[in-house]
Amino acid sequence: MRIATFILHIDSFIIRLGLVSILNRLQGVRVLKEFKANESFISFLENHPVDYIIIDQAGFDRLVNLYISKPELLELTILLKDSSLKDLNKGVLRGDVPATLYLTDEKETIVQTLQNLLQHRDDLSTKNSSEDLSPRETTIVRLVSMGLTNRQIAEKLFLSAHTVMTHRKNINSKLGIKSVSGLTIYAIVNNIITIEEVSSLP
Repeated sequence: MRIATFILHIDSFIIRLGLVSILNRLQGVRVLKEFKANESFISFLENHPVDYIIIDQAGFDRLVNLYISKPELLELTILLKDSSLKDLNKGVLRGDVPATLYLTDEKETIVQTLQNLLQHRDDLSTKNSSEDLSPRETTIVRLVSMGLTNRQIAEKLFLSAHTVMTHRKNINSKLGIKSVSGLTIYAIVNNIITIEEVSSLP
């Protein structure tokens, strides 16, 4: 089982403490950092690939513009909500987050939700590992992780933009990963690119 990395963006110290305690008891989980302020959170996200973000409703509401500009972050987000706000998503989420936790949930419910999420990820990883990327697809994953656009990749590899888009569709199909951040995490985990290379990108 590959280690799943988490960061928390939760205002309440007590709630953060409780969730960290639960996460630390789960096999194959590592909590990278805890936040309650937005600026350092955004900076951390830009420089460190993570698997999951647990964020409370207040933090999400403050960062709604970040999620609008980077919708791929929704794929990594576990929303922590007050049960009375179950249906209020500011019109942005619409079920796009992989999981939602509620403050009124019992510990066993939270553990089960997180375990289901990790199991689903592992199942996808096992399924996708049977479909290896071709050398060309691996190169494209590396260039995507370096921040290049389809057009820039096409120019660098002397391909048409259409061919690059076809390769990217094949990559998405094989890996089940649609976001640039997800491909970057995949590239780091599979030694296609190093975390130092990603961190040094402008």
